[in-house]
Amino acid sequence: MLRRVLPALTATVALAAVLAPSASALETHACARFAGFRCGTVTVPLDRSGRVPGTVRLNVAVEAPRRGTSGWLLALSGGPGQPSVAFADSFRASLAPALQHRRLVVMDQRGTGDSGVLKCPPLQALGTLDVVNTSIVESCMRSLGPARQFYSTTQSVQDIDAVRQALGAPKLELMGVSYGTYVAAQYARQFPASTEGLILDSVVGPDGIDPYFLDTFERLPRVLAEQCRGSRCLGATRDPVADLGTLARRLATKGALRGSVPDVHGAQHATAVHDESELLLIIMSGDLNPFLQAALPGAINAAGHGDAAPLLRLRRIAQGPFSPSSEFSSTLNVATTCADVTLPYSIADDRVGLRWDKWQHGSDLVPDSAFAPFSRLAVVDTSVAHDCLRWPQGDTLTRPSTAPLPDVPTLLLSGRLDTRTPVENSREMLPLLPHAQLLQVAGTGHDVLDSDISGCAAKALRLWADGRQIGTPCRGADNAVSVLSRPAGSIKDYRRPKTVAGDRGRVLYATLDTIIDAQVSALQTLYAGYTRLQGGGLRAGRWSASGDGGRLRLHGYSLVPGLRVSGALGADADGDAGTVTVDGPGRLDGTLTISAKGAVRGTLGGKAVRYSPRDATASAAAAAASAGRGRLPQRFRFPSVATVRRQVAWLRVAG
Repeated sequence: MLRRVLPALTATVALAAVLAPSASALETHACARFAGFRCGTVTVPLDRSGRVPGTVRLNVAVEAPRRGTSGWLLALSGGPGQPSVAFADSFRASLAPALQHRRLVVMDQRGTGDSGVLKCPPLQALGTLDVVNTSIVESCMRSLGPARQFYSTTQSVQDIDAVRQALGAPKLELMGVSYGTYVAAQYARQFPASTEGLILDSVVGPDGIDPYFLDTFERLPRVLAEQCRGSRCLGATRDPVADLGTLARRLATKGALRGSVPDVHGAQHATAVHDESELLLIIMSGDLNPFLQAALPGAINAAGHGDAAPLLRLRRIAQGPFSPSSEFSSTLNVATTCADVTLPYSIADDRVGLRWDKWQHGSDLVPDSAFAPFSRLAVVDTSVAHDCLRWPQGDTLTRPSTAPLPDVPTLLLSGRLDTRTPVENSREMLPLLPHAQLLQVAGTGHDVLDSDISGCAAKALRLWADGRQIGTPCRGADNAVSVLSRPAGSIKDYRRPKTVAGDRGRVLYATLDTIIDAQVSALQTLYAGYTRLQGGGLRAGRWSASGDGGRLRLHGYSLVPGLRVSGALGADADGDAGTVTVDGPGRLDGTLTISAKGAVRGTLGGKAVRYSPRDATASAAAAAASAGRGRLPQRFRFPSVATVRRQVAWLRVAG
């Protein structure tokens, strides 16, 4: 469940003057944007009781018929608030092992994409980490009018069945990711006879979204400990949970963590992590950005020991760019969440003071151990129960179904480093689905099928689609990005290679470390969804990149105090990756040419230097890694920018 913050509403929704029939037949035409799909609309009533007039035209894309297909697989994206049709190609790629005998169907759920998207510019303007203003929520919902009551998951599930009827499909197999797993499970509860099977990736628990996100709070220490298991966090932290506790207490007692870090132009920019809730949301953003997740243990450790810069620099990455309502409707997110979640107060009660009191005390029976090392205030402030406080009184919201789940073949997929839909949610679902199989993928966060690079999830999906037991295809696989060490405090923190004496060797290692830091920052930016590849250094300067895996340019880029690096490095050169100039401490300036394999030649302080990774002693390499950002470079390569952007275009907003 993606935590989105809520601004004020100028809602737009097409309401017809008369009640529509239950569903229209699906007439299709070739999709303009997707080869191999047919597009069309299915018209459904806004309110199936007929009390509030109006219709919704559901945007649907159906894979063209293929020889051997005899069934239907309907895929659901996350949110609530995210469309699906725009990502038809992504779904087709990730679900390919299950589509041999199925035709893929995607639809924009009501209130999203091209299905009468709900819009509220002030609400949409708030970012992932921004605080929810309950007065804005109230304004938004009032501007929607009575229509606001009809955007629950229950209504979406009824829409799905209308699409099934329009297709002429006797049954549907349903796939959902994140919130989409909840929609798929609700469909199975309400229409068991029409459910052929379920593929649930990053599973919302059987009781739906917790009003205080307690499943996330309770499992976060386990996720952090697993990320740092063994010696994985050497150089970053000895105890990530203790570090998190130190920082959370500091935010609770002293207020915001403030400082300045370079912006995308290299100018110092005042930045802050304001409270515990914001810290939690930064950590949760790592579920969809493995390079952000890998940097957080060291950044949190540094912040707890007085160096706020590493964490403050990551705030921009965690926040991500603005999402237009066509990609993610914040208004729909609020309307659906407030309708679905079991709140500690009644929407029917118009006494805001009473709602406020019940919100404040709704977690009183939960022991502190359930959300440690965060405080109870963080739990209360981050909650959906807070966001819905000023929902207009008097509405009749449709509650989710609690009917038993049908006994149908089910595949559950969970990443073990997922904090927003932790693997424990899947384990709670297993007893409710007698023929369910669970795949756990180590080192993976949210959305397993699109983040697993080992291929084991695709193998499991293929086995399941063939009606076989999946076994343990992910045994020994681990998708985790190596945890990044906290940044060095000075040149003196580095050792040196045996081939380069004294401080020249330390400057050489620090220069390589600086380049690695810029590469990681570029990858974080890609996975955050920014279209312009640029960012600030840690202490000073900036980096920029262009092209599909093109050149990485450093402009006075500083990771370590007293050292700046400028120059350009290629992404895929077989010879020299590039040349950089080094502005080092004292007279240790120079120019270094670096090969694609990490070998270095050039001058520092007026003397020639040469280095090859195979010349480094084990102790020197380990020391450089622990003082810097991780392994010494072997190759300077980016993944394909186009590939990453295809993946993160919808991963970034999957909730």
